[in-house]
Amino acid sequence: MRLRLLASYLTITLVTLCVLVYPLGRTFASLERGRLLRDIEHDATVIAGLSEDALERGGQPGLGSVLVTYAKNPGGRIVVVDRLGRSVADSERSAALGADFTNRPEIAAALKGSRAEGSRHSDTLEANLLYVAVPVASSGVVHGAVRVTYPSSTLERRVRNMWIGLLALSALVIVIVTLVGLALARL
Repeated sequence: MRLRLLASYLTITLVTLCVLVYPLGRTFASLERGRLLRDIEHDATVIAGLSEDALERGGQPGLGSVLVTYAKNPGGRIVVVDRLGRSVADSERSAALGADFTNRPEIAAALKGSRAEGSRHSDTLEANLLYVAVPVASSGVVHGAVRVTYPSSTLERRVRNMWIGLLALSALVIVIVTLVGLALARL
């Protein structure tokens, strides 16, 4: 009798945890992806604003300290291109300026005046990337584009840590329900 009572407590607890934890985890993952993309878009928009005057004049933007700071972010990268799609600033120190980025779909979209965001696989880095690309424009004329990328592993790590936390909390709840259920079953 005691075991049946305990089994019923644990069954109710497990069903409740499944109904609550899975949607919570999925919602968190979606919100975290949106938050990271908003942060990346914010960075791209700020860099575009800082680059506008230099690109309008056909020069290189003075982003040295910003690029150095960004290069310290693990895997994060900023690329600023002119109206022809050639890089004029890059947070990756080993990258040569003047590289052609017109074959990147997000850069091509930004050079046409559209904002682009999403994820794609980089054959060069052999990794999946989250990206946001924004046009650098004034008075309706596009002078260049800014692309900010982060490896998807950054997002995946955050989501994985959240799932581990939810699973640990669920295990704790099951242990507590088992102990309380045993005590109640004895009564």
